Amino acid sequence: MTRGDRRVLLMRIGALGDVLLMRRLTFSLALEGCGTTLFAPARHARVLAADPWIDRILDSESAAFGSAFAGSWPDAGPRDFDAAVVLSRSPELEKAATEAAPQVWVVPPEPGREDESIALQFAKATRPLAAPFLGELPPLPTDARLAVSRDAVILHAGSGSKRKNWPIDRFVALGRTLAREGLKVIWTKGPADEEPPVGAHDFEILESPPLAVLAATLATARAFVGNDSGVSHLAAAVGAPTLALFGPTRDAVWRPDGAFARTMRAPEGKLERLEVASVMAAVRALPGFGPGETSD
Repeated sequence: MTRGDRRVLLMRIGALGDVLLMRRLTFSLALEGCGTTLFAPARHARVLAADPWIDRILDSESAAFGSAFAGSWPDAGPRDFDAAVVLSRSPELEKAATEAAPQVWVVPPEPGREDESIALQFAKATRPLAAPFLGELPPLPTDARLAVSRDAVILHAGSGSKRKNWPIDRFVALGRTLAREGLKVIWTKGPADEEPPVGAHDFEILESPPLAVLAATLATARAFVGNDSGVSHLAAAVGAPTLALFGPTRDAVWRPDGAFARTMRAPEGKLERLEVASVMAAVRALPGFGPGETSD
């Protein structure tokens, strides 16, 4: 797919998962001949630059674009847009967008429905620009040369909130169960995540890898298991067999958007009630997950 002739400015201020949940919208725009410029935190959004329909990334955290948060598009900012989509309730960002593009759509970042994925809701909200794509998204391209391991089961026990985390000792127990079945297990940890418990050191630990390295490693994984987190959304986007564990947040709305991604909701939304055996059964049932190879 080539870059489109129409130019759309897409503004989204959020974390990694928030940015990745825009892929269905940007792909829908691409099918209508639109190329997208993302105005978002570059530390998260740069991973989407691999999508061929993304024209460029404007770093919302750069001082050069600070005036946008005061309602004024910077004089030096690009203005070659046919339309802008603002995924925010900020009146200042909306005003800045009107200076950058002749047409502006404002889309609330919160779900309007509780039984439909937010990724699809975003795509539907801009129907005047493009019909929402309803099929399976192509995987996010990665550089396979950057992968630090292949064919491993990757566990990520963190998220943006402790209340969304399955108890960390159960992640350890899950990893040990997987290892007993001959699978290589990798434990990933971000800078804000809880320190791995002693038992996690039975596995290889990948700590704070660059986003491109993490994406490539996930793309070659046998499976991924994590909480409702940005890393789970990344695993789904690159095409890994993904199991995302949900507790207090609604999986129907916030589920990762990927062909091989599945969710598992804890009983009554209480993650402490989710047992290791149940999660292990769900891992075995993931599409694309097969018998492991022994790790000598």
